[in-house]
Amino acid sequence: MIEFQELSWLRPVWNKVSSRWKSLPHGILISGNSGIGKGQLALELVRLLLCTEPNKHQACGQCASCQLLENSVHPDLHVLVPEAKIDSQPEPIRRHASRYFMSEKGASSTRKPSRVISVDSVRWLSDALATKSGQAGPKVSLIMPADRLNSNSMNALLKLLEEPTADTYLILVSARPYRLAATIRSRCIQLECPTPDPQVVRSWLGDRHPKISIDVSPFARCGFGPLQINGIVAAGHQNLFQGLIEKLRGPLLARDNPLLLAQECSAIDIPTALRILQHLALAQIRRYATEAGSLGAVGGQTTFSSRESCIQAFLEIGRFLIHTGGAVDEQLFLEDICTRICMKRKS
Repeated sequence: MIEFQELSWLRPVWNKVSSRWKSLPHGILISGNSGIGKGQLALELVRLLLCTEPNKHQACGQCASCQLLENSVHPDLHVLVPEAKIDSQPEPIRRHASRYFMSEKGASSTRKPSRVISVDSVRWLSDALATKSGQAGPKVSLIMPADRLNSNSMNALLKLLEEPTADTYLILVSARPYRLAATIRSRCIQLECPTPDPQVVRSWLGDRHPKISIDVSPFARCGFGPLQINGIVAAGHQNLFQGLIEKLRGPLLARDNPLLLAQECSAIDIPTALRILQHLALAQIRRYATEAGSLGAVGGQTTFSSRESCIQAFLEIGRFLIHTGGAVDEQLFLEDICTRICMKRKS
């Protein structure tokens, strides 16, 4: 697990929030790009809020509350995470979050893990926050990613923000805060986490992987943060990702069989491949906007054949990723996108 202390680019945000931790409001929204360490920052804040003997705006790590948290049994930490995302979370988050899973509430063992945070989970959270503190201190709820709340669960959360129980904190973490209702955002103080400069990322990755030469640029173009790049390199998938990214940006996609291209995308995980395509579409849209907006103005490496196809793909992929697990099959959707990319280049 990557510790918060290793993420130097988040130090200014931490200094800002930790210096006023005793006067923080009930609702806190931590936002920023994916893969930059928002979850680690949130967990560090949880430690500080629950610690009974903080030392210079840091959790002591030794008191009973800190020990309960590190052993994943703190009664006053309540975590909401989609069941489908639990494997990517650190241990203190996993066990605390499992209390609110449908599988723990008697749901069918054959149901698929949910990709959203359900209204039932928020209602169970509300009931838990209304009870007496187990450690005679504050109660803290961590919700991440908060943009995985559906409309019903957002309404239930809004009630918690509007009528907070005493000495209770709701910490929301999201890379897409615009998906949250404006009424929720307006009731939270927002902590915006900066994306580190490429040279900072190179240095940080170089320290962790001194024997591997890492080109950060293609990953950064596709929205990957340093923690995500680190995971890719640690798994030995760096060349696989770089090869696919360069192919998707290259001028020779028209020669590809769309089904084979979809297979290459599937090899790195379909949702991840779709996010890469969406980032490439957004980058191309921005190029059209800044280079006179004409079809001929955007030259060089492009993925989509026109501004209209960029916009269409960006919107369709965004809608699909929000509602992944619906009636449309992931593989079929990916094959459709790949077919349109290849065929429009031929036309």
